[in-house]
Amino acid sequence: MSKLKINANFSGVYLLITCLLLFGCSSKQNDSDKFFNEKLACPPTAVAEFDAWGKSGTQQICKIKHGPFIAWESGYIHIRGQYDSGKEAGIWTWYDKDGNITKTIDYSGSTGSNLVK
Repeated sequence: MSKLKINANFSGVYLLITCLLLFGCSSKQNDSDKFFNEKLACPPTAVAEFDAWGKSGTQQICKIKHGPFIAWESGYIHIRGQYDSGKEAGIWTWYDKDGNITKTIDYSGSTGSNLVK
């Protein structure tokens, strides 16, 4: 009879642990989901971004991109360009993995963009 009791207790503990792993231990996860799923109403030229805040927190903030832009991924620079008040400005250049220019767009014109190469 004690073997049956141990198996029943183990099954209960297993079920409890499984439920906690699947559904979380508290409402803190729901608060986190609410925060990360909230959409900010940013001005037209701004984008919502998450950044570090405090010692281990996160902030969601509307940012207007302004100044130099460089995109790096997979070990090399893919794009170089410039933002002016949230919009692409001047010449933007795309590169392949060997550093060769693959595309250039001039955003200086009144039409918004002109493919240079």
